[in-house]
Amino acid sequence: MVLEASSPDGRSRFLLRRPAGDSSEYRLELVVREGDDEDRPLLATVTYAQPGGDEHVLLVPVVRGRFGPAASYVRLSGFGPDATWAATGPYPVPAEADWAPAIVTDSIGAALNETTRDAWRRVRYFVGEGMRDVIDGALR
Repeated sequence: MVLEASSPDGRSRFLLRRPAGDSSEYRLELVVREGDDEDRPLLATVTYAQPGGDEHVLLVPVVRGRFGPAASYVRLSGFGPDATWAATGPYPVPAEADWAPAIVTDSIGAALNETTRDAWRRVRYFVGEGMRDVIDGALR
C-alpha cells in the first residue's frame, strides 16, 4: 500500500496500491462502512493527473456485499508517483445522472474485479434509460 486516505466523516477509506514486481500500474481500493441507505449504490469520483498531463476522472461505485464492508477496486491508468489526486463522495447514485458517456465507459473499463463490475450492474437500476444503455455497452 502506498497511501491511505479517509473521507472527512471517516466512513470511507481510499487505499492507493502499487502491486509488487515490475508493474508500474497503480490501483485504488474504495472501502465504505455500512451506511443508512444500504440498498442504493454509492458512487465516488476520483480525479487525478500527472504534472502537465491530462486529467483523468473515474466514477467508482460501491454496493454492500454479503460479507464485510462495501468495496471496489479500480486501475488508475496513467497514474504515477508525481500525480495529484482528489476524491469526492461517495454519495448515493443520483436518479438524474448526467455523467459523460466516455467517463462511464472508462470507469467501467478500470474495474479490476467482478465485485466492482457488479456494483456497476446495480447502478444501472437507479439511473435513466440513456445512462443504462451506456453502462450496458461498457459492461459487454
